Amino acid sequence: MDIPRPAIAYLGLSLELYLRTSGAFLGRWQAAFDRWRGKLAESAEVRYAKLCYTDADVAEAVAAIRNAEVDAVVLSAVSYTPSMLICDALAELGLPVLIFNTQDSAVIRENYAPDDLTLNHTVQGIQDITNVLYRRNFPFVIVSGHDGDPQVTAQLDRHLRAIRAARAAKNIRVLALGGAFAGMGDFAFDPEKLRANWGPEAVDITGPEFLEALKTVDEDAAERRRREDAVRFDVQKDLHPDIHRESVRRMLAVRELLAKYRCNAFTMNFTSLLTNFGQLPFYAINCLMAEGIGYAGEGDVLRAAAMRQLVELCGEANFSEIYTVDFRRDLFFMSHMQECNIAVARRDRKVVLKRMPFWVKGVPDYAGMFFTAEPGDYTLVCLTPTPDHRFRLVVFEGEVPDLPVLETYNRAYWLFRPDRPVKDVLDDYSRQGGAHHLSAVAGRRGDEIQMLADQLGFEFVRI
Repeated sequence: MDIPRPAIAYLGLSLELYLRTSGAFLGRWQAAFDRWRGKLAESAEVRYAKLCYTDADVAEAVAAIRNAEVDAVVLSAVSYTPSMLICDALAELGLPVLIFNTQDSAVIRENYAPDDLTLNHTVQGIQDITNVLYRRNFPFVIVSGHDGDPQVTAQLDRHLRAIRAARAAKNIRVLALGGAFAGMGDFAFDPEKLRANWGPEAVDITGPEFLEALKTVDEDAAERRRREDAVRFDVQKDLHPDIHRESVRRMLAVRELLAKYRCNAFTMNFTSLLTNFGQLPFYAINCLMAEGIGYAGEGDVLRAAAMRQLVELCGEANFSEIYTVDFRRDLFFMSHMQECNIAVARRDRKVVLKRMPFWVKGVPDYAGMFFTAEPGDYTLVCLTPTPDHRFRLVVFEGEVPDLPVLETYNRAYWLFRPDRPVKDVLDDYSRQGGAHHLSAVAGRRGDEIQMLADQLGFEFVRI
């Protein structure tokens, strides 16, 4: 998914006294501020920027920022700056704050002179500000370093994306078809606390409502998609066109319902859809995950929302669970009934599309998929409520090794080797409250997910 760029307001800070005493430096400070603004613009849309010396400057900025619809306020000092120039204004705005603690020069050379010090004395004012914010229990992020350092600019980029992703939580809506699987207690949640302490909400629909939506599907669009699949996938001869077309129709119906209820995540409890429902929409789930829809199986609203939250941060995520373990080779076998994001499939072979029976008698066959994940680094993430009804993210990293494909298996799967022995990961995962559904993102993203957790006010545990 194309992730929206963070939108920011950028404020430079100085001291009113310098307007009268340091006129020779005003242009140089402005030039430094403009350069830093350009650096930030590589990672964010800078909707408002102003260098502030006076209370009137800050009041003007506050009024403009209120109308700018930004995700965060970014601050830099161009010289010493008193904390009370800005701290009350930050409390008034109530937006996330990122402090870019930088200065004009990266080095102190042998010919260092008083003018160099005047141009570069910024850290004292930042420490004045951060001390006050700390004492007020006002959260902030700080990134210190020179704008010419690629590691610093990469850190700014990660923090800004985490801030934007966290603010997107209030827009996560999970379409829940058929309620939750009875007896699976790790799915339980309090809807009010979910909304208040994180942001997502669930929209419940029934099987009959889904079937009504199915009646409105564009049949020509379904047939076009079915024919396109012949190019997109390795379509097996045993998949009858009618079964394939019905799977596509059900994908289009899910998509229509997601749009109708303004949802960007989905979960389905198959146990309530075993009679008078027809095909289960596994084809839809695998394809829609590749479009950025969050998902979790069996009516698990929490992990469907968590997957969408990861999509907001990383642009892509996948649903899975640890089905079984290879203790000899330190591998987790990751799979589910059928659900797996086709965007993670190995790039050296097509996804196989075939006729797939469901294991409960009476449920129609559907267009099933067989593939495994692209080898490389991955990060696995589980969200769980804490005993005090807040939230924790449990994270571990590792790799999908390049192993021979298990041709005798019949559905999507992947083998994952964590960085630590599987027995230790299993023990720690359970001790930290890990649930049986997880999300996965490509790459080693633990640090970024910790930034997201910090923005959301979640606990973060890396095992």
